[in-house]
Amino acid sequence: MDGVTIGQLAAHTGLSISAIRFYQRRGLLPARQTNGGWQRFGPDTMARLTVIKLAKDCGFTLDEIAVLLDALYGPTSPTATWQAMGEAKLAEIDAQAARLQQMRRLLTEALSYCHLDLDRSQIIATASTGLIVPRTTHHCRAELST
Repeated sequence: MDGVTIGQLAAHTGLSISAIRFYQRRGLLPARQTNGGWQRFGPDTMARLTVIKLAKDCGFTLDEIAVLLDALYGPTSPTATWQAMGEAKLAEIDAQAARLQQMRRLLTEALSYCHLDLDRSQIIATASTGLIVPRTTHHCRAELST
């Protein structure tokens, strides 16, 4: 009997059995023949799961991972596909990082006014115009009440 069971595969890769079955249903893993009702998996499946795990950790979607696997196991060199998709993913990550920085800056700026005693109408005006209308009382209120 060649190969390992799905339980052994899960233990070796650190993935859950349900994740492995999910990847099978999504077509990321080749179909396996059963032997007495038990699926057996070879080293190629472990290698595919290693690639899937790495690609997921890099932020690739399952659809993108399918393309990467097709390139990796296809008849031609996977380098161009992996290079192009890797560069596109890096650009996507950079854009997300820029959005996160913008969100952080806006939240930091908003919190810097927490010491001001703004009433509800001033907070709404601030949100709609981006202008802070300060008052003289200096404390941070937990609730927005007038």
